[in-house]
Amino acid sequence: MSKVKECPACGKEVAKSAKVCPHCGKKLKTGLFVKLLLGLIVLGVLCAIFGPTTEEKAQQLSATLDSISNAQAANISASGEISEVFSLGSKNTDIQRDNMEKEIKGKIIQWSLPVYEVKKRDENKYRIQTKSGTRYVGAFLTLHARNSEESAYIESLQTGNMISFKGKINGTTMRNIDIEPAVLVSK
Repeated sequence: MSKVKECPACGKEVAKSAKVCPHCGKKLKTGLFVKLLLGLIVLGVLCAIFGPTTEEKAQQLSATLDSISNAQAANISASGEISEVFSLGSKNTDIQRDNMEKEIKGKIIQWSLPVYEVKKRDENKYRIQTKSGTRYVGAFLTLHARNSEESAYIESLQTGNMISFKGKINGTTMRNIDIEPAVLVSK
């Protein structure tokens, strides 16, 4: 296999590994990093041009939250079997936890759980961790306040307060149920 090629500008032989023709100075190769960077820039511009606007995203979120509010909740209790399978002292194995996760993922639930921690993620968006134990399964929920009263209520919650919510199960993290998105059911 030849280790030389012809320069497209001057026609003289140059090494295949050369980035610049030593005879005429023509740039021969664009590095992989530069190609990837240009590709990412083009992709970003296309996403900005053709992606949903902030208003469209807000409308999509509002429709999703309305859908969850109006959906029939699955008959899945935050206590009992689910708590037993995911609790820290559980006799269940990862296989049983994985099987239960597959069974409950995507379901809409309505639970009341004791608050452990509340963190504000964005305007009207909160990440709430609930207490886990033998009575209840722990949960990480992304709760969306639909008005200023709900925001004020969420921000007033303290450790141990009960919170009632409805949301979609997305999976599990550290033996806690991930629920996103979620909305308040009652204050």
